[in-house]
Amino acid sequence: MRASKLLVPVVLALAAALASPAWAAPAKVDVVARSLDAPRHLAFGARGDLFVAEAGRGGSGPCFVAGEGPACMGASGAVTEIDRRGHQFRIVQGLASFANTVPDPNPTGVTPNPIGPHGITVLGADQVFVTNGGPTEPKTAAGVDISRDELAAQNPAADLFGRLLWIKHHGRLRSIADIWGFERDVNPDAGVGNPAVDSNAVDVLFDRGRFVIADAGGNAIDRASFFGRVSNLAVFPNRLVPNPFGGPNIPMQAVPTAVVEGPDHQYYVSQLTGFPFPPGGANVYRVDPRTGDATVFAGGFTNIMDLAFGRDGTLYVLEISHSGLLNGADGAIFAVSRDGTERQIELPPATLTAPGGITVGRDGLYVSNQTFVPGEGEVLRIQPR
Repeated sequence: MRASKLLVPVVLALAAALASPAWAAPAKVDVVARSLDAPRHLAFGARGDLFVAEAGRGGSGPCFVAGEGPACMGASGAVTEIDRRGHQFRIVQGLASFANTVPDPNPTGVTPNPIGPHGITVLGADQVFVTNGGPTEPKTAAGVDISRDELAAQNPAADLFGRLLWIKHHGRLRSIADIWGFERDVNPDAGVGNPAVDSNAVDVLFDRGRFVIADAGGNAIDRASFFGRVSNLAVFPNRLVPNPFGGPNIPMQAVPTAVVEGPDHQYYVSQLTGFPFPPGGANVYRVDPRTGDATVFAGGFTNIMDLAFGRDGTLYVLEISHSGLLNGADGAIFAVSRDGTERQIELPPATLTAPGGITVGRDGLYVSNQTFVPGEGEVLRIQPR
């Protein structure tokens, strides 16, 4: 899933098209990678190779009750590289993953919706860093909390849950920071009404010599040094929203899903939203990297999964479901200009089904797609006409 080699005039023409504020015709869409296991975020290296985090397919155990229902874990998470010639291969396997074991009762009918490797960034050509998400909030059938350490005693792969990992040469791993451990010990969002130890590290940015990490379970943006010291930068409070089943309003968690640096050197953070996943209820926040103060930059989105900035300062917003996760998995992409003007990108019908990540390449937008079901994941290159 490498950006193809193009003649300079063609590259410039495509870059100009990407910068265009209005895409009147549906974009051109090509599949550049297939047969992925729940692909999530993706990132280019300096040589143009593309790296994709795969959340995996769970495994044979141990099993527990996750937030989405009964689940089993295994060592099925991975990272795939698509080189500049289009060759697709895994640079590491055996990362921690868990997946639902019963069908989703919602209209999406999706199963198994794995959680595992998710956020990814590349320093230089091939220094790959990935967040191994989870284990969220595992419980026994009787509702008793299960710690990551208890899972790891049964399956050593579980010790990778909740960590920022450095993938070194030949697939060797080094744990850089323990985000789950920080949630266990500090639990930054307990003060805003979320006392449970719940961590799901889903994105990572490298800035000013530190890693900036979005923790969807902890409703937080944390920072980590190369030596593993973790601190909290920002916490996103719950909001009251209408109960879709009637009655009084209910608290909805923020669930941050991506963190990127803008051209103004501020952080931009996307929001999935928690249950009931209201259409139009997701925001993009601008976060001051010094103080952690957060303000809404753009709103009215639904279940945002990822963000990416173009070279012209356009912010691309990827929705995993445009109609809301209780209603389907029809993904969408919006372009937000520097002045906050929002425009949905025209795509051929049924292009996006539960997309998982977006990044900007030299020849278009690259989006991971079919992110819920192992083996059916793909990466798309989307180009304006």
